[in-house]
Amino acid sequence: MSAAARAEARRKAILARGTDRLAKLTTSARGDDPAYMHDDPPLPNISSNSRNFLGEESGDMPTPATRGSPSPQPKSSSRTSGASSSERSSPAPPNPFAAGGFPSADPSVWSPEQQQQFMAALMGGASIPPPSPLPQSPLGDPNAPIDPSLPPMDNPLAAMLFPQGAPNGMGMGMGGGFPFAAGKVPAAPVKPPSKLQKLLPLLHLIATWLLLAYFVLWKEPQVNEAFGAGVVGGSVWKRWAELGWRSPIGEGLRAFRVQAVPFFWAFTTLQIALHSLRIFSGFDTVQPPALLALALPHLPPPIPSLIVNAMKYMQMGSLFLDDLAGLVVGIGFIIYFAGLFAK
Repeated sequence: MSAAARAEARRKAILARGTDRLAKLTTSARGDDPAYMHDDPPLPNISSNSRNFLGEESGDMPTPATRGSPSPQPKSSSRTSGASSSERSSPAPPNPFAAGGFPSADPSVWSPEQQQQFMAALMGGASIPPPSPLPQSPLGDPNAPIDPSLPPMDNPLAAMLFPQGAPNGMGMGMGGGFPFAAGKVPAAPVKPPSKLQKLLPLLHLIATWLLLAYFVLWKEPQVNEAFGAGVVGGSVWKRWAELGWRSPIGEGLRAFRVQAVPFFWAFTTLQIALHSLRIFSGFDTVQPPALLALALPHLPPPIPSLIVNAMKYMQMGSLFLDDLAGLVVGIGFIIYFAGLFAK
């Protein structure tokens, strides 16, 4: 093509383009066919590399090359069948996300080995044990534990309070695979009470009754003789028997010289000695309730010690009331038997 022909063709193309633009402007000005109603050009396709990186598409993986011959060799087929059977027979590796209670990741993004490495790095290098199956009952109910005393596992509060029934120790007894649960203050193991600890209530009662017998049989008669009770007369048992039918105020108070006996201070001294024995022997430990024991490690530093000390003082007050009740019972026995002896 000559230069003149090329110039003429270029001029016609420019004129045609200008005519096309003028037609578009004229059409949009009349409103017959607005310009914004034209179809937009298609957007460019998103690169498949970004979808592969984000894990949104896993179907465009390269396929293995096919053999030229239509029939495979028998040796390769046997090897392939053996590999497929071994894959079916070998169990799949445990999913660490499912073991930790997290939603499982997309298998097209991470392999199980990579997931285990990520969970190990996330948990501070601790190994995550595989989930162990629930112990089933002989009746075949998977939700019923072996021990009937254990709570059902559909109750989260019961599973938290009784970690021995929780699957894989996911309750209060979560092991080393979960450092965020192991960071909590573990509960101290409850030791069985010793023989001395079992005999301490009996020791309190015997000591209180011995003190009462000392004041009744020895101290009170001395005080009665010192104040000159010859006007009233009678033996020790008769004066104690009178408390069964006479009011201990008025004339009974003048005849019965209990107010001059320092029994209160002796009883207080005995209580201090008994409670000191409990404290120095290590028998004053208290076991808070389960919910309170779970909340104590998360409270500010002064509050847990205040709660524990308050519980110890409450225990001491309970023991003091028990000793006081034993003292009242002892006085009642003395008055009852004094009435029998006075007759």
